[in-house]
Amino acid sequence: TPLQASLQRLGVLIGFFAIIVCVIVFFVGLGLGTENPNSAKMRPWMYMILVAITLTVAAIPEGIPLCVTISLSSGCSTMVSRNVLVRRIAAVETLGSASVICSDKTGTLTEGKMRA
Repeated sequence: TPLQASLQRLGVLIGFFAIIVCVIVFFVGLGLGTENPNSAKMRPWMYMILVAITLTVAAIPEGIPLCVTISLSSGCSTMVSRNVLVRRIAAVETLGSASVICSDKTGTLTEGKMRA
């Protein structure tokens, strides 16, 4: 669906910028000689690798697909409460982007194709 494609592009973009920021944080911390306050045995470069990896994992959004699924299912349940039969949850997104909906005299929406 178009929404999934947009979310994919957004995730790649955020991930790209997160990696760039983490590389910058690594080199700045290494240049400043930042040390682990909890362990004097750990070398500064090892500590900064851990900080950069932690920052990368925290910066990449994992909850966006979940939020979209919840909002689509909310739209689906709203449509069901108004007596609309929704077979696929992606249909909610497609219907939301429609500007004109045509139906026959009974109100049935069809594709104009026969199904078995």
